[in-house]
Amino acid sequence: MKFSRFLCAALPLALTVCSISAPLVEAKPPPKERRGPDCAAWERGYEDTTVPTLHETWTVDFGNDTPLGPGPFVATIAFRSATEATIKVVKGPGDLPGLTQDITYTTTRLRPCQYALAWHEPVTGVYTTQVEDYAEHRVYDSIVNGTKLIHMTGTFFRSG
Repeated sequence: MKFSRFLCAALPLALTVCSISAPLVEAKPPPKERRGPDCAAWERGYEDTTVPTLHETWTVDFGNDTPLGPGPFVATIAFRSATEATIKVVKGPGDLPGLTQDITYTTTRLRPCQYALAWHEPVTGVYTTQVEDYAEHRVYDSIVNGTKLIHMTGTFFRSG
C-alpha cells in the first residue's frame, strides 16, 4: 500500500480516537463586559459616529518614559464639537508642556463606547490615530512623525 493511501486512511481514524479519548470540558459563558460608570448611559441606542464627550475635557495619561522622551506625558483633549477639539500638553518631555493645538478630527464608532479618532496636528505636523475606549478608560495611539511610527497606550478620564 502506498504511504499516501495509508495516511488518508489512518489520519481520520487517529483523529477520531484522539477526540473520543479527550476529557469533556464544559462550556462557560463569556465573561460579562466591563463597563465604566461613564459609559453605561451611552448605550441607549447610540448609533452615530460622534464621540459621546462633546463639550467635555478628558485627560490622557501615557505614564512615564514614553517613546517621546523621559518623564511623564499627560495631555488634555477638549471636545468643542463633533469635528473640532483642542489638545494641550500638561506634562511632557522637552518643550512639549504648554503646547496647545486646535485640531479637526474624524471619528468612527468601533463598538459601543469605543471610537477611533484621526487628526493632523498643525503645530507639530504629526498625524495621530487614537482609539478611545470609554468602557475601559484607555487610549491607544499610533502617531506618525515624519517617517517615524510611535505607539503609546494610556489611561483616559474625564477632567472637566
